[in-house]
Amino acid sequence: MNRPPKRPTELGLMFSHRCPIACRHCGILSGPNNHDAMPPGLPERLIDEAAMLDPRPATIVFTGGEAMMFPDRLAALLDRANRHGFATRVITNGFWARNPDTGRRLLHRLRLAGLDALNFSADRFHLEFLEARVLRDAMAIAAELGFPIIVNMVINRQEDPVAAFASLYGIDPARVRLFDEDELLAQMASGSVPPALFESINLSCGRLVGQGRAALYPEEHLLSPLGDFGYAPCQEVVHRPVVYPDGSFQACCCAGGRIAAFTVGNVLHTPLAALFDTMRALPHFAMINRFGPRALLDAVIEVGALPAPDKTARYASICDVCTAAQCNSTSADGATAEAIRLWLLKRIIRQGAQMAVPADA
Repeated sequence: MNRPPKRPTELGLMFSHRCPIACRHCGILSGPNNHDAMPPGLPERLIDEAAMLDPRPATIVFTGGEAMMFPDRLAALLDRANRHGFATRVITNGFWARNPDTGRRLLHRLRLAGLDALNFSADRFHLEFLEARVLRDAMAIAAELGFPIIVNMVINRQEDPVAAFASLYGIDPARVRLFDEDELLAQMASGSVPPALFESINLSCGRLVGQGRAALYPEEHLLSPLGDFGYAPCQEVVHRPVVYPDGSFQACCCAGGRIAAFTVGNVLHTPLAALFDTMRALPHFAMINRFGPRALLDAVIEVGALPAPDKTARYASICDVCTAAQCNSTSADGATAEAIRLWLLKRIIRQGAQMAVPADA
């Protein structure tokens, strides 16, 4: 199996669910009236504890909600992460460019505090709250300050994503290219970064995930039969854990913090190092990393922990396939489910090793 380059581990800090907009596809129900937030001192403690991990994350990612609604707190956290030697990234919808002069001052301040990279979130759902001009101005300000422009866009239609993004935001499609993060990792490992990373708008696309507020709008989902989803490994789980405002430590962000199988524990009660150790040892995460969510779903169906899906079953994304494999299990208890997954993981690894033996061995 051709496997993508291993991702450097990141730690996401979702220190608030507050956001100036309330997109219909938001999996974590962020919005102006969601005031869930980490208690004072917790994100600082987590950055300090992350610096003591072995191996430690390469990057601290500030996400939400909209972290840039809290410039003083964010600047202090960026500075703290920078002093520990972490790379830093912020996920933002670019709302701060409603007034370009104010937005320029804010981003410059965060750059000086230690911000290394940012990712924009933009799609037709964001356009219901933020006009296209706001993103265009935000991207222009980011380019002025030397940031590569990377945009994460949710797709829920059969369409050319580059053409769709360019049309939605009034941008020349020649300026936009599809962004392949695995390709970039391979290039960085070889010591080269393509000039197009800084010369283009780099568009990263993903299917709409049916969690949180998005679950209320099934008509917006691009549904596909199970057979359309392959067996590609997923390196989001474990490599990109996220701490939610209530302290829950999630192995990835795609389940919106609502699927128990992704919740490793809580940093309010357990040291970060212990949670990382537990997460890395859980067999269903290892299986997702090695073989992908589709293989995990096949495995739990094979042992009877889940019934085989109806032939008419449809899924919005590979993340929905992953959650389906873990949130509807009919096994007796969690320990039984883990034992089943561990057994299947060992069996599949053993079969893979056997298949790798030359026929004349």
